[in-house]
Amino acid sequence: MTRRIIFSLLGAVSIAASGSAFADKVVIAGDFWCPFNCDPKGANPGYMVEIAKLTLGKAGHTVDYQIKPWARAIDDARSGAISGVIGAVVDDVPDFVFPKAELGAVSDAAFVLNSSNWVYKDMGSLEQVSIGVINGYAYSTKELNDYIKKNAKNSKRVQFANGDNAQEMSVNKLVGKRMDVIIEAPAVFWYTVNQMKMQDKVKAAGVLSKPANTYIAFSPKNPKSKDYAQLLSDGIDDLRKSGELKVILKKYGLEDWK
Repeated sequence: MTRRIIFSLLGAVSIAASGSAFADKVVIAGDFWCPFNCDPKGANPGYMVEIAKLTLGKAGHTVDYQIKPWARAIDDARSGAISGVIGAVVDDVPDFVFPKAELGAVSDAAFVLNSSNWVYKDMGSLEQVSIGVINGYAYSTKELNDYIKKNAKNSKRVQFANGDNAQEMSVNKLVGKRMDVIIEAPAVFWYTVNQMKMQDKVKAAGVLSKPANTYIAFSPKNPKSKDYAQLLSDGIDDLRKSGELKVILKKYGLEDWK
């Protein structure tokens, strides 16, 4: 599953030193998708948010992370109103500027109650169940996105969750037997059920897509996009070599994707 945080450049502040330098104030926004991006007021705002703050911060930039709907973010970044999106795969926004280094890898998977015998085999098997998805998400395969769109008004096939607690809402529906299957990125699903202390009630039931590298992708309209992309590529390599990346990921129960 693809996912998404936004970088928006608010302005540049000139810093007087031995030469002329510029520090950008960057606003990060995205819909709640923990552990990638979490509560901006929390101690753990999400591992991608932390990586962005460290890598851009070392270049003198400041980061302000906010919650913002994903669908709107793509349009804003493409128009140049904001600087980019985090959590995108190349197929999401092929016209954007991508760093060489990814910030993770995600796939779509199915999850059910422990008592369920259903297992994902192919798209046809979804017709046997009611699936829970997040409204406005772009999932990782065209077939799944087309299926959701086709059945958007049929709650016996597809049920949508909205808002900052969308994942928790879906888990509660699953546990309450008001839906049969949740489609979500494994890292997001397991983080959510662990936080809710419901991990013993659910299990994985198949993978819908192969893992896809996930990036911060920058606006094709922003003249600084290539610079930001290079900072992130260099920065993630530095964090990996220093051991800082391992420390960040451990807080979210994750391991390095490489």
